[in-house]
Amino acid sequence: MKVIFNQEIIKEKDLLIGYNQKNYFSGDFVNVYCWVFQHRLIFWEDVYFQLMANMRKMRISIPMSYTPQMFENQIKLLCKENEIYKGCIKITVFRNLNTPSFIIEFLPYKDFFISAENKMEVYKDIIISPSLLSAISIFHPINLIADQYAKENQLQEVILLNGEKRISRSIFGNIFLVNNNVILSNPNSEGAFISCLKKNFLIFLRQKTEFIYKEECLSPFQTQSANEIFILSDQKGIIPINKIRKTTFNTEITHYLAKKFIGYALNA
Repeated sequence: MKVIFNQEIIKEKDLLIGYNQKNYFSGDFVNVYCWVFQHRLIFWEDVYFQLMANMRKMRISIPMSYTPQMFENQIKLLCKENEIYKGCIKITVFRNLNTPSFIIEFLPYKDFFISAENKMEVYKDIIISPSLLSAISIFHPINLIADQYAKENQLQEVILLNGEKRISRSIFGNIFLVNNNVILSNPNSEGAFISCLKKNFLIFLRQKTEFIYKEECLSPFQTQSANEIFILSDQKGIIPINKIRKTTFNTEITHYLAKKFIGYALNA
């Protein structure tokens, strides 16, 4: 697999980060994710402006060359070099002494809807403290620790809580509960991710479906009474949850929404 490093195409195995770029290793970077379907970048304008906003929040300088056209051209070049036109692309920008560097790479996720069985539980050891930076895709140690906990317990995801013991988010995305024709999710003030996909998914729900969307603070106990639960992740797509402890959930509505949303995205 090939990646792009500062507008240069190289093989992934040949990507070397020098010690003078040590900020990369200290977690001094920001990420955004962009989905490609049928040779098209989905919601690219929103992805680009989120990258710029995240860089400002991290106080990473933005070079004049970091235009939407430059990044879009680089992504299309990467698609052509790898002969891949479907899946998730990750853009990472990290701080250097002067001009920042960036890496563009394909992630292994090609299908927007993860059809495998996904189990989830509440993770209580560490909480999310909502802040300016907790809502953006940067280095969060809790994600690594929670992901390891999930692997050790044969889980695919976990529910992360905030200081009020309410639902914040999952490791990879934002949590949605389906109750008949009502879909619930929590606000960013609870610790949810700022997400390009979520922004456009909510527009889709309100304009193209009969579902009623409500944004409210959520207790983890509400998951037990939901008809369906899914995670909307910028980097993994839609993850339907099949089981939390002994409670099992359907996935039919989630699957339906995923298919309709991709159709909406391609015509947006």
